[in-house]
Amino acid sequence: MAVSLFSPSWHKVENLKPRLRSHVEINRHVYRGKVWFVIKDDASGRFHRFTPEAYALVGLMNGRRTMNDIWHSAGDQLGDDMPSQDDVIQLLSQLHRVDAIQADVIPDVSELNERYKTDKKNQTIMYLKSPLALKIPLVDPEPFLNKTAGISRWIFSVPAGIIWLIAIIWTLFETVYNWPELTENIADRVLAAENLLLIWLIYPVVKLIHELGHAYAVKRWGGEVHEMGVMFLIFMPVPYVDASASAAFNNKHHRMLVAGAGIMVEAFIAAIAMWVWVHAEPGLVRSIAFNTLLIAGVSTILFNGNPLLRFDAYYVLADGLEIPNLAQRGNRYIGYLWKKYLFWFKDEETPAYVKSENGWLFFYSIASFCYLIFITFTIVIFVIGELFFIGVLLAILAVYNMLGKPTVAIIKYLYKDFKVRKNRARVSAVIAGAFAFVMALLFLLPLPHMTVVQGVVWAPEESRVITQSSGFIRQIEVAQGQHVKAGQVLIQSENAALSAEVDESVGSVKELVARYQASMGVERFNEAAIIKQELDQVRKELARGIEEVEGLIIKSPSEGRFYFAMSGEMEGRFIPRGTQVGHIVTPGAFKVRAAVSQADVKLIRSDVQSVRVRVSEHFDEVLPAELVREVPSAQKTLPSAALSVDGGGEFALDPAATDKPESFDPVFLFDLQLADDEYRIGERVYVRFEHTPEPVGYRIYRGLRRTLLRELDF
Repeated sequence: MAVSLFSPSWHKVENLKPRLRSHVEINRHVYRGKVWFVIKDDASGRFHRFTPEAYALVGLMNGRRTMNDIWHSAGDQLGDDMPSQDDVIQLLSQLHRVDAIQADVIPDVSELNERYKTDKKNQTIMYLKSPLALKIPLVDPEPFLNKTAGISRWIFSVPAGIIWLIAIIWTLFETVYNWPELTENIADRVLAAENLLLIWLIYPVVKLIHELGHAYAVKRWGGEVHEMGVMFLIFMPVPYVDASASAAFNNKHHRMLVAGAGIMVEAFIAAIAMWVWVHAEPGLVRSIAFNTLLIAGVSTILFNGNPLLRFDAYYVLADGLEIPNLAQRGNRYIGYLWKKYLFWFKDEETPAYVKSENGWLFFYSIASFCYLIFITFTIVIFVIGELFFIGVLLAILAVYNMLGKPTVAIIKYLYKDFKVRKNRARVSAVIAGAFAFVMALLFLLPLPHMTVVQGVVWAPEESRVITQSSGFIRQIEVAQGQHVKAGQVLIQSENAALSAEVDESVGSVKELVARYQASMGVERFNEAAIIKQELDQVRKELARGIEEVEGLIIKSPSEGRFYFAMSGEMEGRFIPRGTQVGHIVTPGAFKVRAAVSQADVKLIRSDVQSVRVRVSEHFDEVLPAELVREVPSAQKTLPSAALSVDGGGEFALDPAATDKPESFDPVFLFDLQLADDEYRIGERVYVRFEHTPEPVGYRIYRGLRRTLLRELDF
C-alpha cells in the first residue's frame, strides 16, 4: 500500500462510472491458500490476476456508481486493508489496458488505434528478438474441435489412462532391453543424409499430434482454442495451438493435464514406435519407427519435458507448485534480493506472496538461467557447424540476450529509477564492487586446479605367467598373493590326449630304432637312411610332446608374489595354450596405467605438482603415486574395457573394432608408480593430477575455445 491514501490525480477519475464489459469472464483461483481472481486479456491472450481487495472494487463497478463512491464503499468493506487512491488508479489502468471496462465517456478511437499499433509493434519486436521461435497463425481450429469433441472425452478417461500407463512401462522395459542396439553407432545413423530427410518429414507430424493433444485437453474441460499455426523452431516448421484458455480453469489438475497433454501424447507415440521397431524387419518402416522414437524421446527430455525451459513441463510445474509466473517472478525475486541486501533499499516488497515461495523462486531462477545458457550454447554450436553465417548471427543474438540486454536494462534502471537517483553513489559503488569482485574471482584469485582421470592397476609384461600347454587344471599349489620362488610349481594341469600322443611317439621311436638296427645288420644302407630320417622326425615330435607335457606344470618364472588373473572356480577348467593365468609381482612393480583425453594431455605434460590415486575397492584411502613416463604416441586401444563408457569409464568405444577395446578419439597413456602394497591387477583407479593453482576464468576460456575448435574442425 502507498504511504498516503489520497492521490493528487484522483480528481481525473473520481466521477467516472465504469462497468465491466459483457465479454469479460472472471475466474476464482486458489494458490497456496491465497485467493486470486483471473481476467483474460483477449487482445494478447494473456491472463491477469487480481487480489480479493482489487476484486472488491471491480465487483462494485456497475456503470451507476462513481469511482469516488466505489472507493468509499470498498473502504467500508475492507477496513484497514482498503486500497489507496493511487492503487485504485493503477487498477483502472490495468483494466483499461486489457479492455475489460467501459465508462460513461465517449471512447477515444485514436487511443484505441494507437494501442493496437503498439501491440503490433511489440509483437514484431518479440519476433525479431526470438528468430528461433517465429510464430505464424493460420487457422481457427475451434469448429473442427467441436465436431470431434467426443475424442477428448475418450482420451482423457480412466481406461485410456490405464492403457497409457501400461504402454509407457512396457516401453521403458523394452528400451533397457534393447539399449545396445538402439544406441549402436547412433551418431552415424542419425546424421546420415537420408535419415535427416526422414526426421525432417516425421518431426512436424509428431508435433501436430502433440499440439492436438493440448487442444483436445482444453476442450475436455470446457475451454476454447481459436488459434493454430506454424512455429519455426530453429528453422524447422512445427505446428502449434494456443491453449491459453486453460489458464481460466479453476481446477489446477485440469490446467496441469492441459500443459502435460503434449508430453503424454508424445510418450504414447514413442510406445507405438517402439512396438513397430521391435517387430518390424530392417527397412524403411523400422527406420521411420526409430526416428519417431528418437524425436518423441529426445525432444521430450530436452525441451517439452524439461521444466527449466518455458515449455509444457514448466507450466505443469508452476501449476503443481501453485506459483503462477514462476520464471518471471523468480527473476524479480533475484532483483528484490539484490536491491534489499546490496543496495539497502529498505521499502522493497518481495514478489513472493507467501514465505514458502521464496526457495522455489530463488532456485528456479538460478537453475533455469544456467540451463538456458547450456541449451543456447549447444544450439548455436550445432547451427554454426551446419550453417556458419547464420550460426554466427545467432551467437551474437544469444550473447546480446544473455549479457547485452541485461546490461542495457541495468543502465536504464540506474538512470531512470527514483530510488537509484537518490542513492546513486551507493548504488554505483555496489555495482562497481560486485563487478570488481566477479572479475577478481574469475581472473585474479588462484584456485586449486586438478585433472581427474581413470586408469587401471598395471603390471609389467615380464611379470605375466603364461600357459605353455593346453590342459585342464588339476591342482592349484599356491594361494592368491603368496610369495613364491623362481621355479616353484604354481599350477598343475593334465591333458590325457597329449599324454597319449607322447606314449604313441615313444612306441614309434622304439619301433623305428629296431627297424633301423635290423637294416644296418643286413647292410641295407639305403633303407636304413630312410628309416633314420623318419626316426629323427618322430624324435622331434616326441621332444615337442614331452615339452608340452612338462608345460602342463606351470612354474614361477621369477621370485615375487603370485596373483591370479582369472576369477571364479579354476580347478577342472580348460586353459588354452598362451592364456595368462597370473602375475609374479616384485616389490615396486605395481603401476597405474592412466588414460588421458586429448583435451587434458597438454596440461599433464607441462604442469604436474603432485599425483594422488584412489583404488575403487578402497575409495576412501588416498594413495601417493609418482608419474613415471608417458607411453609414446597417441593410440585408440584402451588398457582395459573398464575405461570405456560401457565399463563405467569416459571413452566411447568404436563399434567397428571387435577384437579389442578401441575408443573413437585418441587417448594418451601415462604410467604411475604406486607405493609397495597389494593390489588387484586390472582394478579401476581414479588418478588426480594436481596443477599450479589458477583463476577459474582462464579455464573457462580454454574450455570454450577448445569446444569451438573441436566442433568447427579448426
